[in-house]
Amino acid sequence: MPSGSEDSMEEGVAPPLRITPLKTVYEDDFLIGNVVPRQYLSEDETYVLTTHHSAATAENAMKPQPLQPDKGNFKFEQADAIVNAVLAAGMKMHGHTLAWHQQSPTWMNEEGVSREEAIENLTTHARTVAEHFRGRVISWDVLNEAINDNPANPADWRASLRQSRWYQTIGPDYVEIVFRAAREGDPDAMLYYNDYNLDNRNKALAVYNMVKELNEKYPNVGGRPLIDGVGMQGHYSLQTNVTNVEDSIKRFGSLGVEVSVTELDVQAGTDYELTETQAISQGVLYARLFNVFKKYAETIARVTMWGLNDDSSWRSERSPTMFDAEFQPKPAFFGALNPTVFIAQNQKGGSKSAVKQAQVHYGTPKLDGNDALWDSAPEIPVNQHLTAWQGATGSAKVLWDDKNLYVLVAVHNAVMNKTNANPREQDSVEVFIDENNGKTGAFEKGDGQYRVNFDNEASFNPASIKSGFTSVAFASGAVYTVAMRIPFKTIKPANGTVVGFDIQINGASPQGMRQSVAMWNDLSGNSAGDTSGYGTLKLMK
Repeated sequence: MPSGSEDSMEEGVAPPLRITPLKTVYEDDFLIGNVVPRQYLSEDETYVLTTHHSAATAENAMKPQPLQPDKGNFKFEQADAIVNAVLAAGMKMHGHTLAWHQQSPTWMNEEGVSREEAIENLTTHARTVAEHFRGRVISWDVLNEAINDNPANPADWRASLRQSRWYQTIGPDYVEIVFRAAREGDPDAMLYYNDYNLDNRNKALAVYNMVKELNEKYPNVGGRPLIDGVGMQGHYSLQTNVTNVEDSIKRFGSLGVEVSVTELDVQAGTDYELTETQAISQGVLYARLFNVFKKYAETIARVTMWGLNDDSSWRSERSPTMFDAEFQPKPAFFGALNPTVFIAQNQKGGSKSAVKQAQVHYGTPKLDGNDALWDSAPEIPVNQHLTAWQGATGSAKVLWDDKNLYVLVAVHNAVMNKTNANPREQDSVEVFIDENNGKTGAFEKGDGQYRVNFDNEASFNPASIKSGFTSVAFASGAVYTVAMRIPFKTIKPANGTVVGFDIQINGASPQGMRQSVAMWNDLSGNSAGDTSGYGTLKLMK
């Protein structure tokens, strides 16, 4: 969609390097997609999109807020232009998204809206939008990101639902309501549930149970089960466990539904810089992922990248896409293009990103934050965002003695919201401990997740680690501080002991939903049950 053309995609300038189109390599396996960030694309963006991809997803234009900012006032112009241009280029169009707790107008489900009115708002929007694009969109992300991260009891998918405004105003049946409305609007489009971190076993199981139950309840809605597919977003990092990705693809495929990888990118660099080693490691991970995708080609309908190049990516500072800022193909592209050859040629380059380590001084501080002992502790920055929203960040200091680990975290740019009943949705700090630094894919004895919000309300995973834990918190404006005393459970700490460790800062929105997540080291998104991506602390005396 070059400048000056609303409904066409003309081929841009000659490419910087003539290479086999990615879509050609996988044309017998699945669609290759990418995101369209806006109505008008540069010539380089148009070239990359149309040359290497057979499908497209609008990044924002088809979300609820842009399409119906005011009740009954549908604005289809920008989305229509994108869809028409995609189709004119001979590509397929995927719709994203009919219902989401983000980027939705507050009038749909704000406080004071009755259950009946919220149902009408939800069904009218989903049905109207799906009907408007009928015949032009092959599939829809009907519902986006409705399941909590790492739910404690994934067998109960209703209890695993995010406490969003849709949930609060309607209840858990809003899930089936929106899918039925979408099927009424477009009986032919494939209807997807879409979410991130579906390489997390518990979250994947909750989604599996939801789709299984609803498809058994509605086995014939317009000639087929209610939910046609599961979208695995695929926002990965060099710490991602590819086996977990494969397990989830296999699990969802066993339901007889389609699986699509809907928003693929791989974080690798730092501060808009990507070293040669990081680029090769990123390429190896892309290659390993595409080997898995090809293995399950009978299940996978589409693999969509989330970014035409690093510069336009929502995670641009971590260089996550297949093309650099000048639209030159990176090792990531060639890893996806020919995975087997790339891995064979770069086996030594497949190491994960360097694990951050902090040295921790010995001392028993007071938890009020004023103890001079804290002054000697090095600062640990907690400023790498896992989400598109760049919210609360902070820094931490850590000390230790023979019985406890002491953690002091100062948080900035916080909203100070704890209205959501789910602790994970509140402004809070989380500390992750892997006492033996086992780097395991599931918690062992001595591992744990300690969460404290700005009002000093604590929660634990597993609940058994609560014993002996103490915390304090104090807030002022958009800044708050949390101090924790965490007893050692399974080790006798000594000079030189290395402990697995990470910190997460959750930033709530004014509406009471978690919308930003900042980390120290682990960018996998699976810290709440998988210790393999944690940084480390070296205890020094």
